[in-house]
Amino acid sequence: MIRLLLAGLLLLPAAASIGAPLDVPHARVELVAAQTSVRPGQPLLVALRIAHEDGWHTYWKNPGDSGMPTRISWTLPPGFAAGPILWPVPDRIPVGPLTNIGYHGELLLLTEIATPRALPATAPVRIEAKAEWLICKEVCLPGGATLALDLPAGDGAPDAHWSQRLHEARAAVPQPLQGWQATAGPTNDHVVLRLKPPAATQPTLERLTFHPDDTEIIDYPSPQTLVRETDGSYRLELTAAPAFKGNIAALTGLIVAEPGLDASGNLPAATISVGWPGGAPTARASPPAAAMDAAQIATAAKGSDADRLGLTLALAFAFLGGLVLNLMPCVFPVVSIKVLGFAQEAHGSAQRLRAHGLAFAAGIVVCFWIVAGTLIALRASGHALGWGYQLQSPPIVAGLATLFFVLGLNLSGVFEWGLRLQAAAGSASDRGGLPGAFFAGLLATVVAAPCTAPFMGAALGYALTQSAIQAMLVFTALAAGMAAPYVALSFQPALVRWLPRPGRWMETFKQVLAFPLYLTAVWLVWVLGEQLGVGAAARLLAALVLVAAALWAWNRFRISAHGLPRALAMFAAIALLAAAALFGWPAGAPQAATVDASGRWLPYTDAALSAERERGRPVFVDFTAAWCVTCQVNKRLVLESDAVRRAFADRGATRLRADWTNRDAHITEALARLGRNGVPVYAVYSTAPGSTPELLPELLTSDIVVRALERAAAGKP
Repeated sequence: MIRLLLAGLLLLPAAASIGAPLDVPHARVELVAAQTSVRPGQPLLVALRIAHEDGWHTYWKNPGDSGMPTRISWTLPPGFAAGPILWPVPDRIPVGPLTNIGYHGELLLLTEIATPRALPATAPVRIEAKAEWLICKEVCLPGGATLALDLPAGDGAPDAHWSQRLHEARAAVPQPLQGWQATAGPTNDHVVLRLKPPAATQPTLERLTFHPDDTEIIDYPSPQTLVRETDGSYRLELTAAPAFKGNIAALTGLIVAEPGLDASGNLPAATISVGWPGGAPTARASPPAAAMDAAQIATAAKGSDADRLGLTLALAFAFLGGLVLNLMPCVFPVVSIKVLGFAQEAHGSAQRLRAHGLAFAAGIVVCFWIVAGTLIALRASGHALGWGYQLQSPPIVAGLATLFFVLGLNLSGVFEWGLRLQAAAGSASDRGGLPGAFFAGLLATVVAAPCTAPFMGAALGYALTQSAIQAMLVFTALAAGMAAPYVALSFQPALVRWLPRPGRWMETFKQVLAFPLYLTAVWLVWVLGEQLGVGAAARLLAALVLVAAALWAWNRFRISAHGLPRALAMFAAIALLAAAALFGWPAGAPQAATVDASGRWLPYTDAALSAERERGRPVFVDFTAAWCVTCQVNKRLVLESDAVRRAFADRGATRLRADWTNRDAHITEALARLGRNGVPVYAVYSTAPGSTPELLPELLTSDIVVRALERAAAGKP
């Protein structure tokens, strides 16, 4: 009702150059002009004025580590044309470990509007602007408003209140730096900008700050070091962003000087464009748009996101994610074997029990370090990979399926292993279990890769976009969280006493534990089938049969007193294992991503997402993989449930499935834009133009999905 009333008032003829101010969350906005009328053929200077509430801020065209630049879309009469936003000098805004670039207090975003040479004098000229912004304090809120001015045509006087202020703001808009010599280039992990003033101008600079036009060039929180050279020039050293590869044609941006770039101190800022040595011309990276802001805006109400996580919060989330990882179905089979080992060791010495737990924890930590180091090394070489990348490799999938199958056969009693190794090692009663505990920790971590437990998604997204040291710290916290229950159990014998005493029941229990391993092997065979087709899965199943035959033959005849049966057993085992390796080796072209035959789900592409959004439809994107157990559970229990299917149909939502089972660089890039580096990820796009997606939690319920679809269909960002 208030907006309708304002619109009605704006239709009345008026000579005022100011529209009615509009109060929005944590700010007051209005559209103002320097003139009380539109002069034909003369540019009209207008401004979007944002008066921020204390402590709140909006963003510059490059918002820094997080945020979204303010955007203005103009609706003008025929013959009018609006220029770009004339950005004033912004401030650096520290937010925890991040640094953003934006504005506090009163902000005037100027635009010059070209006018035609002839205008009818009978009707007012309507200038309308649709503005969108992100306003932040501890949390961030997307905002927007449609504002308008009605101005008569003619030679009216300057606006008594706004003319001087807008022209002063226009004069303060940074202009290209004149007369200075400038060069730029890389030095180790820094970007170095060198500036030499004109001979006639020798300013004394105390501080120089550079705001780049493009994202992912510098590390915003790092200090910018200014050094004065002996020849009177200045060198500004900037820490390069981890993702910066030097693939720019020029370094462009804004420099802000204290006290100023001239001797009198009257030139506080200027724009620069400096050629980059060896840089290949590329399209300039536009300021972070909807996809890059997705996680921040979607989780603003929740208060956390990969882009806004500090290192401390990322470590806490990683530790919690590691704890919860023990409960995930892809980890339980290995963990169950470890619990059995604790039961067997429960009534031994406390020292032996602690060593057992520490060996298991060491296996977890070492494997996490190997995975993290591999990811970091591949990232540094330009590869785009994510958490769980190893299960995108069919040979690794086949090898893990074989390993789990062999472990199951061992628990079922088809063969026994380790006795000779333990005897050779000596003191088996004291040390025989430690290598097995270490190996169990390694294996538990390898099979944990397909699982992205709650709290892990944001922590991993943060880790894989930070420095190598920070990434290793986050992965170490993950390992510590996963290992913590076992270390606590081994150091607190009182907890172990709650376990049952050893007895004949343990043999039965051991054989029962084989079945989760067989089920895990079945799942991995299915994953291989999804990757390479049913033929590859059938060959792997045949290879597993040959492996079982080899192990049975060796175990059956190796204890024979006669040399011939033992030799035959060894020959048969080696032959069968060789045949299994040759026959079961995964080969073939990767399968294309599939969707359900009913056509309810369409394959994800950036073009498909854009097309559906342009049609004004809500879009649900399921980032999934066959090897992701959590993804499959969510799919079966939630996404294919009757309630969710009805919600998709009732809201006219488009369903896109981004299948990451095989390596796909486009999906990896799409995940990175959302601040994620693993699956599952569920993104819900609203019907509101320009809105950003809402990211749902890793563990879904029907109610979570239905409510998200309701918000998306209602156009709520």
